[in-house]
Amino acid sequence: MTPDDHRRAFATSMAVLVTEFNAYLDREDVDPVADLIGYRQHAVWLTRGELEEMISEFRRVILPLLTNQPRPDRTQHLLSPIFFPVEQPPTDSESGPDRPGPCT
Repeated sequence: MTPDDHRRAFATSMAVLVTEFNAYLDREDVDPVADLIGYRQHAVWLTRGELEEMISEFRRVILPLLTNQPRPDRTQHLLSPIFFPVEQPPTDSESGPDRPGPCT
């Protein structure tokens, strides 16, 4: 996929996620606390190997659950892990009039 293809696919994924969450919030019996709703972001510093290990561990935990079938005591949950590197902050030597240095 090209960068623009990724941009469109990601935008579509986010639109679906927003639509699904709004549908949840529009239900009469909505209770985010009781339903353990979560939308957290964590920025973590990882080597390539650590990232691969983290993804492998997510798969190890999630894959067996994908075979669960509907039952009266189960509720379907949408899980949307997203991994991408964020822009690195400039180092002190890269700071200048157009590039702020680290906050103190």
